[in-house]
Amino acid sequence: MKQFHALHRIGRRSHVHGERGSTAVEFALVAPVFFLLIFAILEFGWYFFVEHTIHYATREGTRLALVGTQLNDPGGNPMSRVDSITSTIKDNAAMAVDPNSLLIKIYPVGADYADPGNWETIANNAGAGGDYMRVRTRYTYTFITPLIKQFFTGGQRVITASTLFRNELF
Repeated sequence: MKQFHALHRIGRRSHVHGERGSTAVEFALVAPVFFLLIFAILEFGWYFFVEHTIHYATREGTRLALVGTQLNDPGGNPMSRVDSITSTIKDNAAMAVDPNSLLIKIYPVGADYADPGNWETIANNAGAGGDYMRVRTRYTYTFITPLIKQFFTGGQRVITASTLFRNELF
């Protein structure tokens, strides 16, 4: 009986040494996929956070715009409605992106609610009471993870948030 236990113990030791090598090989095969998955989760989590923040900031700017409110600048001087709207959007988006990298456009739309063909280049106009208006915010998100970058043109994706509202009769 003692011989059996001794042989069993010797056999187990050689088996343990063989497992060490196979564990290292298995880890080498699984680790890249695991880390890619972790980085993809982090990257897309950040992307969706940025997207949500831009939508939120645009909505907050729109809430300010539709009631005709004007904010004061840091010096206490009243800002224009357009500056108040863009400032609100930039302040709310600053937690996720560089506010200066946002394209913010405010413009009136017609009865068909269609955008003008040159909406990206027209001057901002907050409109008058009763006008139908659109606030559009655009941001270009650049992916960080090289492998994920390959799936997007130039490694970037454009995030656009848009709201349509009617100015109250202020």
